[in-house]
Amino acid sequence: MIWPDFNIKPEYKDIVNDALIRYKKGLNYKLYLQDYDPLGDYLNFGCNNRYYENEKITFDSNGIPKVKYGTDFYYNPVTIAQFALTLYGQYIRGNKKREEFLDSVNFLISLQDSSGALPYAFDYPYYLGDFKKGWVSGMAQGQALSAYARAYNLSKDKKILQAGNKCLKFLLNPISSGGTLDSMKYLHPSLDQYITFEEYPVTPCSYTLNGFLFTLFGLYDWWKVTKLENPKFSNLAEQFYLKGIETTKHILKYYDIGGYTTYDLGHVIYNKPPKISGIYHFIHIYLLHALYSISNEKVLLDYTKLWISYVDDDNKK
Repeated sequence: MIWPDFNIKPEYKDIVNDALIRYKKGLNYKLYLQDYDPLGDYLNFGCNNRYYENEKITFDSNGIPKVKYGTDFYYNPVTIAQFALTLYGQYIRGNKKREEFLDSVNFLISLQDSSGALPYAFDYPYYLGDFKKGWVSGMAQGQALSAYARAYNLSKDKKILQAGNKCLKFLLNPISSGGTLDSMKYLHPSLDQYITFEEYPVTPCSYTLNGFLFTLFGLYDWWKVTKLENPKFSNLAEQFYLKGIETTKHILKYYDIGGYTTYDLGHVIYNKPPKISGIYHFIHIYLLHALYSISNEKVLLDYTKLWISYVDDDNKK
């Protein structure tokens, strides 16, 4: 197995400096830092996320959010899963959101097709190739599992258990068969045993970091919450969660361009300029922190501290 060397290019410096300026406009990773609990408030969404009608989001007659793409509003599976997880967090923090949470999960289940996929009902222009209506995402499948796990624990509704198992089965389909599972083979051919779940299933993979890590939490939740009454699928979720942790331990260095993190590995796989955004660096920090809290893998803690040091003056040496 060969993990290729990664050299930070001098031209990355201006990109990093620009990202740091944009990061400091109101972002606070500390609000989302959490020792993760599969039955807790998912990454503190319940006390931090808010959904308001605006030019990009509207709500249907049942209070389910729709997102604007082009000139129309559509249901986005990730948005609905995160909305449901936010309601759950509010519920366990004492707000009367139980029924709203379960209703949103049931709506998410209604979006699943017979294969267990949560397809997107709109075309999406992606910088490495446009997606047509019906495209799928590992992040959508993973975050649905996190919502389903909490809903099943709350309601013991077998319909939710069945939906989660179908969701998991689809998540484990390879991209070559229309799913979202692939490997790190595009980084080096020897790395085919190291799995990835792709938020954007293109070939070669772009390896979007936040989408992959969010998916691992879905696997972890399904493993932990359903293991007593659902051993077959719980064990499957455990197996792929642990495989995903092994991948994570090796790939983090490729996202670090010297003072900031990239959204994906387009700069490595496609030789594109590093793709970054002010918001995703702070997401990477709280995802790694939470993932370390359940995996106890020191390399995750080391990178969490390093990436915090880039944006937190108190941590700079």
